[in-house]
Amino acid sequence: MINPEETAQIPDFKDMKTGLVIFGIIQIIFGAFCVLMIPFLIVGMLASILSSDSSAAPMSVRMMIPGVLFYIILAAWFIWMGIGSIKARRWARALILVTSWLWLICGAAGFIFVLLFMPNIYDQIGRNEQIPQAVVTIIEFAMIGFMTIFYVIIPLAFILFYGNKNVNATCISRDPQVRWTDKCPLPVLAVSLIFVFWALSMLSMGFYSCTIPFFGFILSGAAGAAVALVAMFLFVYMAWGTYKLKINAWWCSVLLVIAWALSSVITFSRVSMLDFCEKMDFPEQQLEIMKESCMPRSFTMALFFGLWFFGFLGYLLYTRKYFTPSPNQESDSQQTPY
Repeated sequence: MINPEETAQIPDFKDMKTGLVIFGIIQIIFGAFCVLMIPFLIVGMLASILSSDSSAAPMSVRMMIPGVLFYIILAAWFIWMGIGSIKARRWARALILVTSWLWLICGAAGFIFVLLFMPNIYDQIGRNEQIPQAVVTIIEFAMIGFMTIFYVIIPLAFILFYGNKNVNATCISRDPQVRWTDKCPLPVLAVSLIFVFWALSMLSMGFYSCTIPFFGFILSGAAGAAVALVAMFLFVYMAWGTYKLKINAWWCSVLLVIAWALSSVITFSRVSMLDFCEKMDFPEQQLEIMKESCMPRSFTMALFFGLWFFGFLGYLLYTRKYFTPSPNQESDSQQTPY
């Protein structure tokens, strides 16, 4: 956290205003690209519905809505962050730096997952759609290049730029007012934002029949909705509590992550990912493509989710040093004789 008394005592630094403007414009362009993706999704959905080609896998309107909403939120985020960067706002620099780290970690993990566990998916799609192998190879390499650029290189560039001490000093100098992001350490702010994202993800479960893994079973319908609703409220509490550096919220986060990891490992040790997608009401032709494209085995999925959640648990344990007892607890401890 930044001490307000220290904001006026900024040492000599290189002004990075030009760089902030350039990176801000880049993010606004990303936002505009996301806006353009929305009509493409809608047109593609309508074309799939109206198509007379029965061999094409139909797209579910219900499952299309979360994708459209995702691009709307992403567009608003990039444009908002881009404007904040151009104006050299401290809150923008903090949020961009934190989300870029999350972007890099999630992107790299997803990239590795696709390369290791789904290597034949493009070949299978090519056979089903009768696409020449040369074209399939070009598509595969283009997708790998795209994922490398957008999941690794771009977030890494954002991290290197916005993590630069001169960029930080420039934002403090040009935006001397203490912002809400200054009241929370950046590692903890990342945790809070993750819980916000998970809470929003629970809302999207309604578009997928409220399908959720739960300690060896796949819940859907009313039971899945009940679990998702409880999880959403817990995520909202933990997002608020971790931002406020409440120790109780930190403990709740640790316990919930452990429970969620155990639930995912147990469930995907017994249930295949294909069964999970069937419960989510994926179209039959999409399920056939997934079945023939060498989907990861249940043990592989359980291992992947276990590593992911326990990695996050390790990060939570790292952030423990930022959490302190409440004032009442501190006063009680001071009155306790030793």
